[in-house]
Amino acid sequence: MNAEQKKQYLELERSLSNKCGKMIRHNELVLTSNDFEEGKLSSTSFVKLKDECWYIPYADEVVIKAPKGYGQGLMDSLEQYGYRELNKIKTERNENRIHALVIFLVGLAVLGIAFGIEYLYNIPILMEFFIIISWIFIWAAVHKLFFDNRSLKDMRFTILQLLSAKIEVVGSDTV
Repeated sequence: MNAEQKKQYLELERSLSNKCGKMIRHNELVLTSNDFEEGKLSSTSFVKLKDECWYIPYADEVVIKAPKGYGQGLMDSLEQYGYRELNKIKTERNENRIHALVIFLVGLAVLGIAFGIEYLYNIPILMEFFIIISWIFIWAAVHKLFFDNRSLKDMRFTILQLLSAKIEVVGSDTV
């Protein structure tokens, strides 16, 4: 990227910030009557809310603006979708732990094979090969346990933040 492009992009960012920053509060999620089906929040709209909530810091209170007549349907739908999402995340976290344990045990078994080969046959290159393979398995287990579970934890708190949002019912259909 050259200096002229960078200058152009920074100017675009400033103009967007000036234009949209006054109209949109960063912690507001706005719904329209199109986001509802039979008085309940549609599943695609819940995904949209979840995705937008991802960008709101946990320290900020989320405000959901819904059109008049949809407040109770929104509350019921959020609770149902949120419950399902939280259960799914809990299941995935448990599965991650089990997979990490299995992968770690495979890594330890391969490491044991490496030392067995050294003890029985004294073939250094084969032993090094098995040690490298064992560390790959062990690292995969560590990655799954610490990094994959972290992203699931973040998703969990995003859902909880969305469920604790303040709901404002606005008089018009299009908010």
